[in-house]
Amino acid sequence: MIPAIGLMVGAYIITRMTAMLTRPDASKVVRVLSILTIAVALMSCLQLLTGGAGPAPRF
Repeated sequence: MIPAIGLMVGAYIITRMTAMLTRPDASKVVRVLSILTIAVALMSCLQLLTGGAGPAPRF
């Protein structure tokens, strides 16, 4: 359940930053930070998708 919430938050962040990039009045600093934020969000979502719970510890 927690990874699904993380993916939804990541998708929201990517959507908002994409909207920020398409604004004609956005400065270059805002565009660079938006691209950086999108890259970090994509990497985090990829990590959530490929990561697993891992094996249970054996005693």
